[in-house]
Amino acid sequence: MEYLEETTIKNLISKDCQQITHPIYLWSENTKDHWKLINIWLHDQEMHDNFVSPNLGKHLPDHLTFNILSKLSLKSLKRFGCIRKSWALLLENPNFMNLFCINFISNQNSYFDDTSLLLCLGPFYDQINYKSSLYSLFGENFQNLEILNWPNPLIEGHDDGCYILGSSSINGIICLYLESTGIVYLWNPSTNECKVTPPSPVEDVPYYIDIMVKYEGFGYDCARDDYKVIRYVCYFEVNNLEGIHHREWDFEYFWEIYSLRSNSWRKLNIEFLNCQGINSRFYLKGMCHWLCDNTNEGYLVSFDISNEVCYTTLTPLDIPTEIYNDFNLYLVVRHLFLLNGSISLMSNY
Repeated sequence: MEYLEETTIKNLISKDCQQITHPIYLWSENTKDHWKLINIWLHDQEMHDNFVSPNLGKHLPDHLTFNILSKLSLKSLKRFGCIRKSWALLLENPNFMNLFCINFISNQNSYFDDTSLLLCLGPFYDQINYKSSLYSLFGENFQNLEILNWPNPLIEGHDDGCYILGSSSINGIICLYLESTGIVYLWNPSTNECKVTPPSPVEDVPYYIDIMVKYEGFGYDCARDDYKVIRYVCYFEVNNLEGIHHREWDFEYFWEIYSLRSNSWRKLNIEFLNCQGINSRFYLKGMCHWLCDNTNEGYLVSFDISNEVCYTTLTPLDIPTEIYNDFNLYLVVRHLFLLNGSISLMSNY
């Protein structure tokens, strides 16, 4: 703190920087234009006017500084707080800290030294207890194994198993769902807090209609500080022993999105392609990505969580046909995954 005092800085410059021919200026809140020339070598008004007026006089306005500092890491922010008292006081400003937290979460990096892997095993793999199990693997080579307790008794021992939506946790939150019941859990293992999503109004159907749900994405909306779940819904007829077709019912599929802030589901007016595979889905920098298959073409679907806009990208079909005499595109299995921060596609025949 002593070396941040104006007098100390002036003395250092006077003692050690007199042979420097470039002007050295010190910001001061006590002078009219805020910039003061402090190396004696260039104490001349003409030089002062030539350098200060066009260059240093146009300092960053407070609101721009506010936005720049909010995008720094916490360590850098603390360092900048040692330069100016007004910057140090930003840590006590609730508006600034709210913006800082939003930027920190939205720009999160998944590559930490303490990364752990989650292994979710269905009841098929546990023939003794016949229940779903969840393990955490950690360590330099993921050699350590720890069993985790499910956040809700409904998951443990469920015959159809439980799935993790996406490839990783988002800000420490994991999205779990039971495929047969459609129940979704937003779970924070660190605090063991668990949020069960409420049923959607579209699930209230008559006895002769059944509903199928496929969960496609889980992501974070940094603009609204909200967590969202995307799913595909379709209806089909059951118990039709009399051969009566209920034409008055709309059997068109549609999409829904869940918001944690409002704790409710609503329909999305967006057309998606037919999706494939429950493991080829992940969230990356505000976008949910998954694979879709439309006749002979494969697509990458990218859904913007904040703006709720959908994009499609044609994926390469680059398996050489000369390898197989009976090459059939429908026998190609593709997997979408995250590799070192990039979207990667693996195909095998």
